[in-house]
Amino acid sequence: MDDATYARRRRWSPQEKRAVVTESLASGNVIATAKRHGIQAQQIYRWRERLEARPAPAVFLAVAVSSDPGPPSPASVPAPVLDGASRDRDSASQLERSPRVEIVLSAGRRIIVEGGVEIDAVLALARGLEALR
Repeated sequence: MDDATYARRRRWSPQEKRAVVTESLASGNVIATAKRHGIQAQQIYRWRERLEARPAPAVFLAVAVSSDPGPPSPASVPAPVLDGASRDRDSASQLERSPRVEIVLSAGRRIIVEGGVEIDAVLALARGLEALR
């Protein structure tokens, strides 16, 4: 093959791929985006499939470590599970509170999460703490 006709393949970093895919989604025109970047439209579709299939990158969560609280106080006892009849009642009569999840791990460690947190992140944290045994 003649060196003048040989074109070296371009290597795209994951950040560059994500940027091109995001641009194509924002513009709504995959073909124009592909032409702008000098690639085939099918390449953008392939990157999109792979980026959607890939789990989101890991994130760090703010964690506070505290000593063992001892026996639970009545305020920290979990709320009862509502049955079907109580769910049908007016929601204004129910208490307004932020969602709270408490996970007790096998080594006695506890994870208490309040507010809106992604469940996948909490599960990853729990698995990581279990691995520290």
